[in-house]
Amino acid sequence: MKKAKILFAGIFLVLGLTFFYFTFLYGCLEFRRNTDTPDKFLNHSIIRQEDYNKDKSTLLVQFKKLIEEHSGFFKSSEYFEGTEIIIDTIVYNSKYDKLAILIITKNPTSRQLIPTRNEAWYYNATSYLGVRLNDSISLSWLGNNFTNSTDSAEISHDIREACFRNFVTTDTVGEYAHKYNLNDTRFWTSNEWVKIEKKKLEMIEFEEMKRKHPEDVNEQPK
Repeated sequence: MKKAKILFAGIFLVLGLTFFYFTFLYGCLEFRRNTDTPDKFLNHSIIRQEDYNKDKSTLLVQFKKLIEEHSGFFKSSEYFEGTEIIIDTIVYNSKYDKLAILIITKNPTSRQLIPTRNEAWYYNATSYLGVRLNDSISLSWLGNNFTNSTDSAEISHDIREACFRNFVTTDTVGEYAHKYNLNDTRFWTSNEWVKIEKKKLEMIEFEEMKRKHPEDVNEQPK
């Protein structure tokens, strides 16, 4: 009788673990696996170090300007002239005229709404897309966003995971859907760039309207 009870307990334990795996773990692991960029589509574009450094310098100037304007990701008053911008990663398409930029900001914890105790600095992270226009780069805020980390290596890992492994969404047709990760060669012709082109046309129209009828123009399109 005792052996039978042990046998039944073992069977129930195995069945319980099997149920737990397929109900809670299998789906999550399967989704995670499927969001990784397939090897055949991985982006391997490499730019010369000299050109990479030049782009970094250009981008740093433009991000500093966005901070001054409190525009895009930098709307919060926590960003100020002392905010340090760290270019974590730049990914290029094969023509090097489109960029995906992962950035980290470094601020003193005194800028936090509730300052983190016993820490001097905190870090936020996000991503932008860029289109090369002669010697400048037109930027569009993309996301994902991470905030209030006191570990720069950790937040670097988080933003890379979010953009290079988990940027894909299950809904691939909605307004905020993402079909490809940023390290996928197919990303460069995805819907994200259609949105950017639309914004660019809106800005061109705005500038033309401002030139012809400045009295009718109050603010730039969002």
